[in-house]
Amino acid sequence: MKRNGLLTIAVVFTVLLAGCSGFGSSGETTTETTTTGASPTEQTTTETAGSSTTTTTTTMTMTTTTTTESESESWSEPTPPNTPLQNNMDEEDRDEPRIQNVELVDTTEASSGGYSDFSLQINADTVMDDIDPAEHGTVQGEPYFLVYANGELSNESRFTRTDGTLIERTQQVSQDENGEYVIDVRPGGLEEAGADGEVTLLILLMDEDKDWDDIYGVSRITVEYSAEE
Repeated sequence: MKRNGLLTIAVVFTVLLAGCSGFGSSGETTTETTTTGASPTEQTTTETAGSSTTTTTTTMTMTTTTTTESESESWSEPTPPNTPLQNNMDEEDRDEPRIQNVELVDTTEASSGGYSDFSLQINADTVMDDIDPAEHGTVQGEPYFLVYANGELSNESRFTRTDGTLIERTQQVSQDENGEYVIDVRPGGLEEAGADGEVTLLILLMDEDKDWDDIYGVSRITVEYSAEE
């Protein structure tokens, strides 16, 4: 009898242990279900990506502003000619002046009237054969152009003095009997000259020499300039 009683107790204890194992499995299942929610982390990542996009857009805008500032500051004072200047126009036996025509091209109209940006197109005879003394090393000239804002020529004996503000100087140009040359007149030079409204531009065709540069052509054009775009 005692043995049968012990067997009965052992069976009951085994059943109880099996029931406890079942409860444990349910707890693990509940834990797995709770862990599945990862949406808040993904939303945070999405918001961060949106913030990065905003930062990139802001950087591009700053770059554009910097580029605009660089363009307005690109002007610097040109190298002045060798002075005093010698006027050689009267020494040439010519039926027509060397500078045949000057006109505005590539213009940008200002909202207040006139132009805020423009270039000069020059038609000129720049052929300069046998004009320099042999002691200069070559008798061929070295033509280039000067542009003065509100410039004037003042003759003093054999030499000429220029007034106004030098705003542009080209490099040596090609020699062509009927050449066409375009000079970009940058706003920085006009602002340096205090130009606002009507401004007269003096264009000189020059020959570069060792001691003093020579004038071979003169022309003028009046422009309505406005610094406001």
